[in-house]
Amino acid sequence: MISLTEAQICAAQNNDLEAVTAVVEATEERIQQLARKYATGGGRTDQTLAEDLAQTGRIAVWECLARFSGTTVAEFFTYVDRTLKGVMSDTRKEETRQGVSRSVAASFETALSMADGDPYRAERVAADPDALGDRRLSPEMAYAARLSYQGAEYLDAPIGQNETGDALTLADALAVESEVPADLLEPSDYERERRKQTGIRVRRTLARMSWDQSTVLMALTGIVPVSYYGTERDADLAADYGLRRDQVRIIRNKAKERFAELWEGGA
Repeated sequence: MISLTEAQICAAQNNDLEAVTAVVEATEERIQQLARKYATGGGRTDQTLAEDLAQTGRIAVWECLARFSGTTVAEFFTYVDRTLKGVMSDTRKEETRQGVSRSVAASFETALSMADGDPYRAERVAADPDALGDRRLSPEMAYAARLSYQGAEYLDAPIGQNETGDALTLADALAVESEVPADLLEPSDYERERRKQTGIRVRRTLARMSWDQSTVLMALTGIVPVSYYGTERDADLAADYGLRRDQVRIIRNKAKERFAELWEGGA
């Protein structure tokens, strides 16, 4: 981050592409750090959520350029850091607090902190009047709050009702799709299905992008049929796909923005 200059920040605010690229590169490591932090709970990191948070963070950096009114590099990165933490925290709550009110989610967050991040222990703490006092939850609401916190990947998470009016869980839905009894399913079965659906959505999004942008993005992580190039082999990537070496980085940055736009639009 500290490699940026005040002149570069000022130029980026005036939409200078080279300066904007420098800001994007300078903030990417911090975006990734915070995305992993806010996507981690109960000893596990939700990689899909981490990717969503990172995309949210990149958009937030662009918005920071438009709103920043300070003058120094230190002020800029303090502002960016505060903004990233705020938007990622809000996004995480929106993504992982479906089905419960803000007050219930807040009580569970308190219980989770008291339970050292263990969601199952937090469920018990949340319903304990000695622990939360007037903010305690009923056992049923504490259970709902835990499911909401853990997210839809948990097989016992309710997703509606079946034709007879009984509660329908993800395990039930997967059992129908996979023709395997619900009591034989494991969390890894849903994780596999979720990764499959995410992969399909990624490819649909890439298909709506220009050839050069989709190719450079696929090369970033090695999405078939493009091999992995990362960000250190731009010269090889340019030579292999007939691109200009000096344009690869610019294409990548624009591609990330376009991908985020399409993804947010439900591609």
